[in-house]
Amino acid sequence: MTTFNVKISGKESSATTSSISKILRSLDAKYLLGDPESSLILVEYIDRSDWVTKGTLLSDQSSSCMLLSVFISDTVSEENKSSFIKETFLKFNQLFGDLHKNSYITIQHYNASSYGSNS
Repeated sequence: MTTFNVKISGKESSATTSSISKILRSLDAKYLLGDPESSLILVEYIDRSDWVTKGTLLSDQSSSCMLLSVFISDTVSEENKSSFIKETFLKFNQLFGDLHKNSYITIQHYNASSYGSNS
């Protein structure tokens, strides 16, 4: 199971959340070997006046910003993780316009035997 925590600057939008979900589910299956039906995607919108980067409020800049934390099992290759990061930035730049250079993706590993679900 892959878990995605996305923080994105801007106003809450179900259409944007749906687009983010579609991108992440597709790339999860392609690179992270996840089952898109069991992926968990949490999207949080942060007002641009509450986001500071390079010492300046994002609302005073003309770009969007994104932080994505990904939790995966330890079976994904370095090459696949790298490809996931590159393609995610490409797709998110298409969705949001040019993302601020201080946008980040982090991938954290867990042992596949260390989680459970309510099923």
